Amino acid sequence: MNDQQAIWLQLQKNNLVTGEFPPSTTLVSPWFIKLLFAFSGWFASLFIFGFFLFTLHSWLDNSLVCFVIGSGLIFIAYQILKSKPYQFLEHLMLAFSLAGQALIAWACFTLVGVNFNLFPWLIILVIQSLLSVLMPHYVHRVCSAFFACIALIICLHYLHLTFIASASLLLLVHFLVLNEWRHVKWQPAFEAISYGIILLLISFKASYALGYDVYYWFGEASQTRTWIDYLDELLLLVAMLYLVITLMKRSQHHFSQLQQMIMIGTTICLCLLSMQASGITIGFALLILGFSNSNKILKGLGMVSLLFYISSYYYLLALTLLEKAGILLFIGMFILAARFILLKYFKPSQQGENDAI
Repeated sequence: MNDQQAIWLQLQKNNLVTGEFPPSTTLVSPWFIKLLFAFSGWFASLFIFGFFLFTLHSWLDNSLVCFVIGSGLIFIAYQILKSKPYQFLEHLMLAFSLAGQALIAWACFTLVGVNFNLFPWLIILVIQSLLSVLMPHYVHRVCSAFFACIALIICLHYLHLTFIASASLLLLVHFLVLNEWRHVKWQPAFEAISYGIILLLISFKASYALGYDVYYWFGEASQTRTWIDYLDELLLLVAMLYLVITLMKRSQHHFSQLQQMIMIGTTICLCLLSMQASGITIGFALLILGFSNSNKILKGLGMVSLLFYISSYYYLLALTLLEKAGILLFIGMFILAARFILLKYFKPSQQGENDAI
């Protein structure tokens, strides 16, 4: 018996109330109240950060001081967020944590000098990965996973392994989304981390689709595209095959060997056809994940990203409009033919039977 129930029994004995103890109800604030609290928290944090900057500006060049202050801000945010505070304090602590992360990153770059090398990005990758797992806040986990993916891509760039970045992130998304309900305790963490990776992955492939690769963001001359760059799309093909085979194994429908070969062959052909149009494979993967998990947000992200990648590819100047229109027409005809074959050979008898296809 909690305190409220004890008070209710005492009131009943004094004939002040009648009936059973009413069930507790959770009051949900309207969206505009949440937006006001969020704005107030971030606006108040700006004044707090301004106070720190004006007071400690002479210490910002000291890496140790920046690291200690940044760690302290993150620790304070962790302790308060763990107690599930009200919304104003929640957003204030989120801003505190982001400021602490910025100070730690500044300390890492100050320590190694103006030349940004691999070491500070490795430190940022480790810190952001730990925060995405340990910080008890959904939005914070999304942001930390997003920043961790940025650090990972930059680390792979310094190691000359950028071509494995997209496939590695997509495989990680597959693992998180397909296994988020196997451990219910960690489901919110898996979901938040997967959304952070997906947002970065969509942005990363979008920058490539628009011609702004990693070399552009580092001010380096873009290298001539060789066969090594096509490994990125081939590795994405491997990630798609992993997704399709996993969903076939988990499906309640028994697939014959012919049906399995048709689905695997269709996936391979679709990925090979879309190698020139960067990002289409990722859009299809998100759509399949969204349908398999009945996740409307994933389906929406997949459809929006797919439309963006197709339209951006159509307006690139690397090929003529006639050539690009022909490629997109061929891909569309192939998808319609694949749909016809799947409906003909799988013959879904009722809605939802073959949702994982």
